[in-house]
Amino acid sequence: MAWIRVFLLVFIVLLPLASSAKEVRACIIDSYGIRVTNYVRERLEELLKRKYTLVSYSRKSCDVKVLLGTPAVVRALKEGEKGRVIYTFVMFPELLRLEKKKNFIGIRIFPLPKRTAEKFFTYTGLERKKIAVPISKDMVKLAKRYLPPDLFDLVPFSGDVATVYPKLKDYSYVYVFPDPVVLRIVNMLNLVKFCKNSGIILISGLPDLDRYDVNFIYAVDYNDLVDIIVELINENPKERIIPCPARVKVWNR
Repeated sequence: MAWIRVFLLVFIVLLPLASSAKEVRACIIDSYGIRVTNYVRERLEELLKRKYTLVSYSRKSCDVKVLLGTPAVVRALKEGEKGRVIYTFVMFPELLRLEKKKNFIGIRIFPLPKRTAEKFFTYTGLERKKIAVPISKDMVKLAKRYLPPDLFDLVPFSGDVATVYPKLKDYSYVYVFPDPVVLRIVNMLNLVKFCKNSGIILISGLPDLDRYDVNFIYAVDYNDLVDIIVELINENPKERIIPCPARVKVWNR
């Protein structure tokens, strides 16, 4: 009978732990509903349920909210969200001053340009030189926050990105910043064509640019992104914005 008493004692001790784990309710709010966020949401739900975490898609009765996309984050800020928030798919979290919000923990959705440049040089072994960045004039102020001058030269333009081609010829490398004007289909196609014809290597931290034949892409690893979100459910790191979990997706010359 002694073993029965031991079993009951262990059961009584472990029961509250199991119950407390099941009490965690994670509410996942996807404000984009695109292919990649659907993938992240579905995999996240699968992993959380394995950890006895209750998953909801409501905005109410949440122990932690997982927000995918800028619109969901903006709404949470406007509503004065006081609970624990984990967010990603926000391109420029500093613009929303999210690093100041103690209850918001973010994961960058693209690696910072300096990190991408350093990875490019170490991965390829190519000569370290200044990298040109074509940037629309409305984006210059923002770009300066993310592009340190020791590695990057900003090359501003108005309207058509082709106006900076003569200046780009003086460089061996061009970095594609997430500038909406540069990322317009016609501008990207023309920029890639110009760089190919000029022997310039195009570098980016945006995963979708593989369709434009960009030479080097160091971009988010979505599986690692989900793993980090799962870890953060029960952790409270000192960093308010976690570096993007990235991998080399493309390298060709």
